[in-house]
This record gives sequence, structure tokens and C-alpha cells, in this order.
Amino acid sequence: MIRMALISFAFFISLAPAGAALAQSSGISTEGTLSISAHGYGPDHGIGAVDITFSLPISRNGRFGLELGTFMYILPQKRPHETYVALTIDDRWRIGVVRPAYDFVLPSVFEEAAPHLAYARAEYSRAYTTTNAMRQGAVPWGLSYTDNRAPFGWAMSVHHAAVGGFSSASLAARWQHGAWRLAAAVEGVWSEAGDFDDINAKLGLSYVQDRWSIGLAWLHPEAEGLPDALALNAGFDVTDKLSLSLFGEFTDGGRDDAYGLAAHYAFHDRATLSLAATRWNDETGFHLTLTHRF
Repeated sequence: MIRMALISFAFFISLAPAGAALAQSSGISTEGTLSISAHGYGPDHGIGAVDITFSLPISRNGRFGLELGTFMYILPQKRPHETYVALTIDDRWRIGVVRPAYDFVLPSVFEEAAPHLAYARAEYSRAYTTTNAMRQGAVPWGLSYTDNRAPFGWAMSVHHAAVGGFSSASLAARWQHGAWRLAAAVEGVWSEAGDFDDINAKLGLSYVQDRWSIGLAWLHPEAEGLPDALALNAGFDVTDKLSLSLFGEFTDGGRDDAYGLAAHYAFHDRATLSLAATRWNDETGFHLTLTHRF
């Protein structure tokens, strides 16, 4: 599986420049990441991660568009995912199967260096709306609004999943001032009968200066039935191409801690190779991950 995945990834990357030129000429824009990772946890030693959005203008003035995307993990025998299809208005309003605002900020600290842990622990940092689509096959239709003008950006979304039996609403915001970055999000979940269940929430502060970066976030995945956690992510650029990082999620009472360290080598501004060692569930795992950004 790993060998074929790596061959497929290399083939895709080799075609990426031509695909990007074709997309640009046709008005299609692409944003997101594609990763392939070998790891040392469990019986399956490979995982792919896809988080990509394609945007296509459908009116001459560019006011209306069509957005297609997916958030997916590729494992042997299964493809846990959420697929997005939305009509866009002024690149702010989205109607259809839309991305939750909750996922607008503070992604998993394991996302780049250890995709297996980002998948296994998605409930800590991802929206209930997303994890239920991934794990249970829910189809949450909804409406979202995004305003991403610096230095302040925010998003809101509402969803209803008849297939899945829940409704949700989320709000997220991020603000940057110099080297400081502040982000927060909250998501409420209601049952199909309209009874309020629980919330998910997260709040994070980071500092990025010269070659250093450090971030700390509080994660409150109450709707997922998980303990609170503190997420830590620190990095140092050794050279223009080589960087080191420490990261982890430390849970209330130490019930479900996971942490690790990694070295990252940037081939260019779009491709990075990461080698990481992590500790979770009393197991040490190693991860070799190749990531391409669009």
C-alpha cells in the first residue's frame, strides 16, 4: 500500500505544474494540502490525507461560483471523509454542504508531521459536524459566511444533517497583531428532536518571530465526550529549508496524552518532508510524511 501510494503521490506531484496552469487558464483555483505518510502504529502502516477545495466562477462578474472540496483520510479498506459542494456568493456566502466555521481555525497540531494521529484524534480539534460525516456518514447541509480580511477574520456556519440526526452551529474568529495571533471557535450541537446536546470550543494564542514560533491552545471537545486538552506547538527554523518542532495534546488528568517531535525539510514553498517520533497510548511511533500544498 505504501509503495503504490508513494508512486501515485510522486506521479500527481509531477503533473501538478501542468494541472495548475490548466486550472488557471480555465478559471479554476485550487487550495489545500495532499499528504502521504508511513507510520509505526497498529497493523496498517500508511495513511493519506487530502484537504482540497476547487473553486470555479460561474458568472462573468465573478460574483457567483461553485466550490467542490473534500476532507479525507485514505486507509486500507476505508476512506473516512467529508465532501463539500457549495454555491458561493461574493466568495463569502456558501450554500450547500459547506465547511464548518469551527474548522476555520486551530487545526490539529499533528496534521503536518503525524497525519495518523490527526486522524485518530480528529475529535479534539475538528468540528462535530466534520467527525460525524467522517465516522458515521452524516450529510450536513447548511449555510456559511466567511470574512477573511486581515488582520481580523471570522466565519459562521449552520448545518442540519437529516442523515446523521443532528443540527449544529459554529462561530470562529482569528486576529493578528504583529507577531501575536489569537484564534477562537465554538460549536453547538442539537439532537434531531431539537434538544441542545453539548458544545465544542477552542481558544489559542501563538507567537511567531524570526525563526521561532510557539502556540498554546485550550481544546474543549465536550460534544465528543472527550476530556479537555492543552495543545502545544513550538518550532524553530534551523535554516531556510530545515526546521524542528515539538507538539502535543495533553489531556485533563493525563487520560489521553499524545505528543512528539519532528524535523521538516522544505524542498520548496509547496513540498515538505517530515520525520517525526510520537508517543500515544503507551506506544512510540515513527512517521515519514510528504506534504504538498496548493
